[in-house]
Amino acid sequence: MGLRHLYRVAALITIGLIVGLSVTSCAAPRYTYVADSGDNAYFKVPPSWHQVDEHSLQSAMGPSFDAGSFKVGSYLWTRAYDSSASPSAQHILTITPTPVVFASVLSLSSGGRGLLSLNGMRDLFLPVTSGARQAASAQGEQLTGFQSLSDTTITNSHGDRGIREVFDYTFNGVPETFDLTVLTDSNTTKLYFLLVQCETSSFASDYSQISQVVGSFTVGGGS
Repeated sequence: MGLRHLYRVAALITIGLIVGLSVTSCAAPRYTYVADSGDNAYFKVPPSWHQVDEHSLQSAMGPSFDAGSFKVGSYLWTRAYDSSASPSAQHILTITPTPVVFASVLSLSSGGRGLLSLNGMRDLFLPVTSGARQAASAQGEQLTGFQSLSDTTITNSHGDRGIREVFDYTFNGVPETFDLTVLTDSNTTKLYFLLVQCETSSFASDYSQISQVVGSFTVGGGS
């Protein structure tokens, strides 16, 4: 093999490496990373999920999270991402055919701190525990199709504690699955939560993506 041929082969290999690196560097990111660095809350979503307009989200959620007439705490930060081509804050806590994630950090009220037992966290959005479901039924709420799919208690190295609860409800004949993570800091001054929901059929088919979103949720570690 002559030197001229060797130089040609080396040149072709070099060009191939450059092209390969260029394609890799231009490839679409695997995830969109979402952070509230001030409150030390982080998670990621697939790049195909679209952010819900912050103003419409704040308008839908209001300035605080209330349980009936009781103020649990004030929102410090909220974000929502929707896998629908038409992202909307109205997809949160309603029937939605494709996954939507809602994340927030609350500054807890003095009364709100007293409500944050683990069962209180489980029942934060919808009645999950037996006692809460019985109370909701006694008040005439028409909630059907409840099923607990997973119940996990969480603690981390920063002293944060909480729960992850996966459960079903049926609304207007459509089963909906909710994947709820709720955590409070060691001083019980802040509440962190992440909620992913969609129709049960979509939850099953999109579970790989959903589990990546939920598994990426990290809080704590700030000063």
